[in-house]
Amino acid sequence: MRTRRLSSAIAIASVFLASLACGEGQPTGGFLTTGPTTGARVRLIHALTSSSALDFAVDGQVAATNVPFGTASQYVLVSLAPHQLQARATGTGTVLVDFTRDLSTGGSFSLIPAAGLAQFGALFISDDPTPVTGQARVRGVHVAAAVGPVSVYITAPGADITAATPLVPLLPFGLASDYVQIAPGTYRVRVTRAGSPSEVLVDVGNVTLSGGAVRTVLVTDAPGGGLPTGLSVIVDAG
Repeated sequence: MRTRRLSSAIAIASVFLASLACGEGQPTGGFLTTGPTTGARVRLIHALTSSSALDFAVDGQVAATNVPFGTASQYVLVSLAPHQLQARATGTGTVLVDFTRDLSTGGSFSLIPAAGLAQFGALFISDDPTPVTGQARVRGVHVAAAVGPVSVYITAPGADITAATPLVPLLPFGLASDYVQIAPGTYRVRVTRAGSPSEVLVDVGNVTLSGGAVRTVLVTDAPGGGLPTGLSVIVDAG
């Protein structure tokens, strides 16, 4: 009975992912960054289950509109200074997340509104979209409030997960892992409860990672909240 319930949850999650990504497991959103960058840039990654689409405003000016759940806006180039960052509900303009961040050190950053995050209602993380020749780089970001810590597996499509080593062994809620290098190829991405490979929360196949690709594996709750767990592959670069 437990196996049938798990299979059903995975099937529902797969439908959810297909609706997000226009093709299961394919990268969504993002701005393709090539070569060295200067200054600061910031983007919105939408993981807020209460809103189907968000607008991204910087210093009171709308920089991106109608960003769907589970996708990213393009990066916005900003000066090296403090900036007000807002996530607004598309259509109404209601401000859902509002805080100021000092970006004077430069670099690339992601603002990730999501349920269950105490500080400002959003995760703010540093990105590293620098490509590596002949290798892909992947990290995990966990903003699924309905589950505890997770493990992220990226394996060959037919690999036995119980015999596999997770790319990210332990990823607590509200955190991002470091980037990990991986050989180019077509992969299967599975997210499980941490340390329990038999408890698969989401299972996505046919994720193609080319040399120079940089990706964020985003783990979210379902639209509206709760289970089934969702997963989006966000383009950082390449």
